[in-house]
Amino acid sequence: MKRFTNVKSGGVILTLLLLALVSGSVWGQVGTLPIKQSGGKSELPKGFSYEGLGSDYSAEPKLKFDDTGDYLVLHFDNTPQNLSYTIKWNGSGTFGVFIVEESADGTNYNELVNYTNSNNPGANKSKDEKLTLSSDTRYVRWIYNSKKTGNVGIGNIIVTEALQDDKVNIPILIPEDGTTFVDKLTVTVSCSTEGATIYYTKDGAEPTTGSDKFPTEGVTLTETTTLKAIAVKDGLDNSEVVTATYTKLEPYASLKALKESGIATEEGKPCVVELKDAVVTYADSRKAYIQDETAGLYVFGSNKLKAGTKLNGVVAAQLVLWNGLYELKVDGGEFDNVAVTNDVEIPVQEVTVAELNQNFAQYESMRVKVVDATVTSSFNDKNGEIEQNGEKIALRAADENITADVQATVDVTGYPGLYNSTKQLNVILQEDIAVKTAGKTQATLTFDSDTYSVNVGESLTVKATTNSSASVIYSSSDKTIATVDENTGEVQAGNKVGTVTITATVTENDEYTGATATCTVNVVDPSALPEAKALVAEKDGVYYAMLNTTDKSKLNASVATVLNGKVITDRSDLCGWYVDEENGTIQSISNNQYVAHGSGNTDLELQSNSFKWDCRGGMWQCEVSGSERAIGYNSSTDKFGTYLVSDDTYPKAVVMPITEGYHRNVTSGDYGTICLPYAVAAEDMAGAEFFCIAGKVMKDGEPQSIVLEQVTTLEAGVPYIFSATSDKLIAAYSGKAVAVAEEANGLIGSFEGQDVAEGMYLISAQNKVQLCGKGCKISGNRAYIDMNEVPEYSGEVGVNQRLISFEDATGISETMVEGGLADVYTLSGVEVRHQVDESEATQGLPQGIYIVNGKKVVVK
Repeated sequence: MKRFTNVKSGGVILTLLLLALVSGSVWGQVGTLPIKQSGGKSELPKGFSYEGLGSDYSAEPKLKFDDTGDYLVLHFDNTPQNLSYTIKWNGSGTFGVFIVEESADGTNYNELVNYTNSNNPGANKSKDEKLTLSSDTRYVRWIYNSKKTGNVGIGNIIVTEALQDDKVNIPILIPEDGTTFVDKLTVTVSCSTEGATIYYTKDGAEPTTGSDKFPTEGVTLTETTTLKAIAVKDGLDNSEVVTATYTKLEPYASLKALKESGIATEEGKPCVVELKDAVVTYADSRKAYIQDETAGLYVFGSNKLKAGTKLNGVVAAQLVLWNGLYELKVDGGEFDNVAVTNDVEIPVQEVTVAELNQNFAQYESMRVKVVDATVTSSFNDKNGEIEQNGEKIALRAADENITADVQATVDVTGYPGLYNSTKQLNVILQEDIAVKTAGKTQATLTFDSDTYSVNVGESLTVKATTNSSASVIYSSSDKTIATVDENTGEVQAGNKVGTVTITATVTENDEYTGATATCTVNVVDPSALPEAKALVAEKDGVYYAMLNTTDKSKLNASVATVLNGKVITDRSDLCGWYVDEENGTIQSISNNQYVAHGSGNTDLELQSNSFKWDCRGGMWQCEVSGSERAIGYNSSTDKFGTYLVSDDTYPKAVVMPITEGYHRNVTSGDYGTICLPYAVAAEDMAGAEFFCIAGKVMKDGEPQSIVLEQVTTLEAGVPYIFSATSDKLIAAYSGKAVAVAEEANGLIGSFEGQDVAEGMYLISAQNKVQLCGKGCKISGNRAYIDMNEVPEYSGEVGVNQRLISFEDATGISETMVEGGLADVYTLSGVEVRHQVDESEATQGLPQGIYIVNGKKVVVK
């Protein structure tokens, strides 16, 4: 294992451990100039090595740099002249730092080009570069030194040899050393020394001027051959000998022989197979299944195959082993020269689940049928399960619309395949599942949150939602700590602290299976607990709070509302931490786990054991591999990790107090209503001016407008009208909550939201009062007006008062909604959107299940 240390400008030191064997290229292999590269990782010429590159792009430049530290190294043994390559930034937004550099010894590198935000080619644009290399250079390195967003493509690399005055330059054999071929291959040669004559051998002997001259039309090979060539010119020393071996690929006699050859790699290995009566059992434009008498094989890539055809002939492609599954990787024309017989019967072999489990390799990618199986798990995210005589196997649906009810008896036709170590039967079409006996719908049951917290002696209601027609029944694991009403889910905490598990159950009935779900309730004594704090980072004027949930070895983040240096939230269970600066610990208030550095440089995780941080300079730091790192926010991943203290790219997390409160996205200048269960002090509100109703103005016995009087504080449970002065209304709570919303001069509040009777009034965004027709309703923490209860106002409108007029229409027949905003959460309780239009709440979100206003919504 070699260690290369790259010393860069600005004193940043990056240490790379370069593996002795790297994806098909061997450290210690040296290339000879000139060198030309095109294609992906599996096609790199001798002299190239790499670490961490992603899957190849489909078009040049194909080499993908997709993470910090990804690099490509070229090592050669003769004097270079020029370096050329193509670079492309794939993505949008800001990028990081990508460097191209040269070295004489492979240890100390000097920069050739440093691509940063200011001089990169631009989003999704390519740039051709040509550089002059130093005469003593023997290494060139491309490295993604610091990624922000976007990936980098590199390709079309050419390094030319320096022209020599006293010696003929080395000849170039085309194609390069290591090329494989199927039938025959023509090799040509060139030399940059004008007038040179090239001699060659095919028998392994060293070429001399007595050897055959290289023909201008090239040398045609029909078998594996090693060519050696030398360039000669009068008055100059002979060139060095160039050697290249060209391997003829002999076709494997069957699909089974190909799969058992052992040549498959994750990147793909060139192969040739002779198809003998191979039947295409399924095909679309991007994938297919073929099988002969010996085995089946999955075909991946662009193809023109057609199900129900028989193939005979030789095919050259790439054999891939991807997550345990053998694949024949193609890109369009591999089957063009095989003989095709149309309209043949598509074979299917009946097997048992036991036979599949015991002889899985034998049946992999063959079309098989399992009969009289019982569905034990319906499809969830395209994954299901069947059982037959006590043996089970996973099902994998090609389409999310494929369904199978639990307990149904079915015949399943599919293609066995491995995903990592999981054996599964791949189902392509709904018709491949023949239902013989109907089953039941799989019941779903999910709590709104995994963890809740309640003070001793107090109560809260937990709720589990289900698709079943059966009632949800709740139970507590320890009634001495907390009891739960079996029908409503109301949890009553006792007088001692502790943790209980609340179990929700729906029983099986004629339509649905049974299901259970659990959540944890922590009963705490607030007087014995430290104050919960938030860890917050600010990026471009937006605050992000660190959550107590993890994803991809990082902690999730959520946009935070900050007022007067305090985080305003009603979800401290998600973003609340017990912060002990003296002992250096950060502990979740919900699950009692500690924030800790993970195994990777930037990883952040939760663990049950305490982890000591060093709180210095307002940052939470730890030492990793000799470098000081601190908890910070990464805007490209929207997560918290650990980053170099000196790197300002990632704003560092600071501690802020948490105050329970309320916030709503609004439009400046618009009116609305609000009713909160807590009082709000004058200094703890922002984004709006607040008013109570002073009275109504009458004309000819009809109300014409209402008079509003400004207030500076909000009372708990009292409804108000507000006029927005920014895009967000913020209120921090004070005191204790009230249970019931009140009425004030005809303004009737609601904490939960409700239907509003015909004849009542709502405040419109156009700053008018509108009469409700049928179907009116308001969302939570809002209010409506009962004009009969509003007192008549006869005085002049004062300085601190406003007049809001009625809508000209006497009534509105269609449904009206005051509010209609919603928060969106994942099933694990992570808030992904806050106070968005409920009708558009899930637009643009990835596939999955979300909670919108307490209801489960599926995004497909």
